[in-house]
Amino acid sequence: MPAVILKQRPTTPESTRRDRPAMEARTVNPFIIAAVQIVRENTGLSVAKDAVSVQQGKFTPAGTGMSLDISGQIHGKIVYEFSKGVAARLSQRMVEKQLDLSMLEAGDFRKLLHSALLELGNQITARAITLLEQNGINCTISPPKFYLGQDLQLIHPHLRTIVLALKTEFGPFTINIALYA
Repeated sequence: MPAVILKQRPTTPESTRRDRPAMEARTVNPFIIAAVQIVRENTGLSVAKDAVSVQQGKFTPAGTGMSLDISGQIHGKIVYEFSKGVAARLSQRMVEKQLDLSMLEAGDFRKLLHSALLELGNQITARAITLLEQNGINCTISPPKFYLGQDLQLIHPHLRTIVLALKTEFGPFTINIALYA
């Protein structure tokens, strides 16, 4: 289910310079495709693109999610952002499909939900990286980092960031992409 959000631009010597934005269809669409596939596979929920916007950096007044660094032919940061409620419901749905939750204590259950959310972001990014490699872009990802809180600067304000707003039956979430060649 390819979702084209940006028109493919021809490659020119100027557009391939180091530290130039790598925000084009072939680098952004894999994240949409991967999010739709991975959320469906892990939770049974459908995901739809809601909106796409561009901003400088990423600051979150409150929320939960994870971030991953990308390095290689493109480099930068991917940040997945959820409300606490959406994060909890998605994580719980993932865990319910795998385990009998009646045997867990409350502390273990919270840790399991935290791990499930990290795994969701890791799987989406890994699938996107595979799709990027099919487009001839080789890169690797760092382990995901969980965040929870308010007044957090997630992506430096000088970096152009594409914000992909996605929606599920449980509510919306965003994928924030700041990639450079």
